[in-house]
Amino acid sequence: MLIEELSSGPIIGIDINGRRFSYAILGNGEIIEKGVIDPQDLIKMVKKVRPKAIAIDNIGELMELSPSIIKRLGRLPFNVYLIQVTKVRPDADETMELLVNKYFGLNVAKLDPDSTAEYLARLCAMGVGSIVKVYEPETKIIVKAAISTTPGGMSRNRFERNVAHRIRYLAKEIRERLESNGLDYDMFITPESEGLRSVVFIIYADRSVVRSVVKPRKSMDVKVIIESVPTDSIKFVGLTEQEGAESISTAKDRKLIIGIDPGIVTGVAVLDLNGNVLTLQSGKNLSRRHVLRIVYQYGTPVLVAVDTAKPSDYAKKLAAMVGAVIYYPDRDLSIAEKSEIAIKISREQGVTVKDPHMRDALAAAYKAFIQLKPKLDRVEEEVRRAYAKAIDDAKALVIKGASIKQAIDEVSRRIEVQPQQEVRLLTTEKCECECDKLREEYESTIRTLNAEIERLNKLYNETKDKLEELINNYDVEVRKDQIVRSLYARIDMLEGDIEKYKLRIKELESNMRNLMNDFLEYLRGSKYVLIRYSEGLDLNSVVQIHNSILVMSIGELMNVGIDKLISIGINSVVLIDVTEKSMLRPIWKRGLRVIPIGMIYNGSLSEVLFIDRSIINNAIESLGREFLSALDEDQLRKMINEYRRLRSGMLE
Repeated sequence: MLIEELSSGPIIGIDINGRRFSYAILGNGEIIEKGVIDPQDLIKMVKKVRPKAIAIDNIGELMELSPSIIKRLGRLPFNVYLIQVTKVRPDADETMELLVNKYFGLNVAKLDPDSTAEYLARLCAMGVGSIVKVYEPETKIIVKAAISTTPGGMSRNRFERNVAHRIRYLAKEIRERLESNGLDYDMFITPESEGLRSVVFIIYADRSVVRSVVKPRKSMDVKVIIESVPTDSIKFVGLTEQEGAESISTAKDRKLIIGIDPGIVTGVAVLDLNGNVLTLQSGKNLSRRHVLRIVYQYGTPVLVAVDTAKPSDYAKKLAAMVGAVIYYPDRDLSIAEKSEIAIKISREQGVTVKDPHMRDALAAAYKAFIQLKPKLDRVEEEVRRAYAKAIDDAKALVIKGASIKQAIDEVSRRIEVQPQQEVRLLTTEKCECECDKLREEYESTIRTLNAEIERLNKLYNETKDKLEELINNYDVEVRKDQIVRSLYARIDMLEGDIEKYKLRIKELESNMRNLMNDFLEYLRGSKYVLIRYSEGLDLNSVVQIHNSILVMSIGELMNVGIDKLISIGINSVVLIDVTEKSMLRPIWKRGLRVIPIGMIYNGSLSEVLFIDRSIINNAIESLGREFLSALDEDQLRKMINEYRRLRSGMLE
């Protein structure tokens, strides 16, 4: 259960602190790290910690400060819950101050960002808050070129063909993996005429499921990106509620005809059963669930229409999802015919058709409506006639003394309900008129032209396959040359790395020799060893080391204590962050010889340093002369002042 997972952590609590985030990491009930971080570094920390959840107090503030956070979280190789702690229930909010008082018994008027981050993590671990649903139950796979190209003649063309060939290969491999694992998906391919630069898959499954089947990758020319699909509107789910596939429900009982033109850009037209256009939209890489979210704002679809004689898998699956009938014409609608329909609807209903995808979707839906309209009109007429008779019968029963309810119930039982008939695709009925002969000749000509078109299409496809085979064979040779060039470039880079490592090895060898020489000098007694203080260092062991001096900051010295160092037997310390000699006088007065590091060493610090004995001794003697004489003067001045005070008292 999710609450049990959260209790053990880790959980990252974050709160806005100016233009940065205060954060606190909770693990096994303890805060293991706190601090302030820039928004661009938040994902790096999430990758490092791999938390079960990120606890926040307001999703709006988070997205305002770091708008890319949702997209970047959606590409992680693991799932992270976003928990809004202040949303105690999906329909109820409480302030952080009230929650801290309720769960920790603390009365605070206003929490600072650092405290808020810590309490957010702790409250989340206690099961307080709601899950912020920022993703659809869908995953997007993008296969695209890793780099862009600029005009470059034949070389650029060869590179473009190689990239296109590589994208086709990866798309085919991904499609086979998705199908073999039974995952429902839609695939959107850029038309060849525009250059194959990307293929997009929308998979109707969680990102973790998809990543178990397909892995992201990146090569020199092509990359595969896997990411969750962000939702259009943020929703909240209680921590105890079961997470599953969200159902898409309709808000109206109105029945609809849907025109769909799927592709990289998908057009959607929504008509009621009277042919009125309710909405006309288009969007890039629209999933079927996204289309249904648009449609269900207006009612329930009963028919899905396309403008081609062969419906796409996208349209078939969309119709199957809602139990709608699929409509397709006997032949592909021509551009002229679709444009004529779009112009007609624009004039009659004031609809704006902004792009060809809207036009095609509108034409498909309206064409279906026109073919269905005669039967729909007859249905409406028959229903109106049946209910007109039923109304008269009900009135007669009321006149005879029945109550209105009894009359309505009685009449309802009398009305025969016809069994539901199968909806079939409609064809235009031939009219019996004088132009039948001309129509037959026209249809014969069309059949002849269609046969010729089919023959030419077949010839075109055969020629295209042969051309593609020749290009692929050519691409193989080009690819070999490219691989060879890539390997040579890799060799040059590795040789450069080898030279860098050789120089580094020489540097380390030189350092090692210097260290050995310093150590031998130390053993002879001509050098002091400086040991850098750390929390785990055993100070008693430092005393046992001959000619050793402790290196500390002034803060570390105050934490350990001057008296403690003297009691242990440490009488000399090098300070790394003091430059003013006046600060050293009180410490010398207490008996500890402190030396600013600038007097003896100007290089970079390490855990152990060796310094000439003469340098240390000269520094101590110099400071001793300065501070000890000052100590004598101070002592004498105190004695004179005390004598004067006593003498003035005696005279009085």
